[in-house]
Amino acid sequence: KVEKLHDVIDKSIDDSFKEDKLSFMEVDFALLMIHEKIAQQKIELYNLYMKEHGDDNIPPKDSPDTMYK
Repeated sequence: KVEKLHDVIDKSIDDSFKEDKLSFMEVDFALLMIHEKIAQQKIELYNLYMKEHGDDNIPPKDSPDTMYK
């Protein structure tokens, strides 16, 4: 699965260089955007996991009196 994803991304990068005449900076920017999207997806998955597997029986803790001073 991982190799298949890598191959698709690698082919897309090669095609962008050859067919779309993108510069390495444009490709780098696109990869940064992909990285940010993956980070967002990870946060969503963590939130879903915590909703499903979080322990609702744990009472919330009070913050110390000096925390926001």
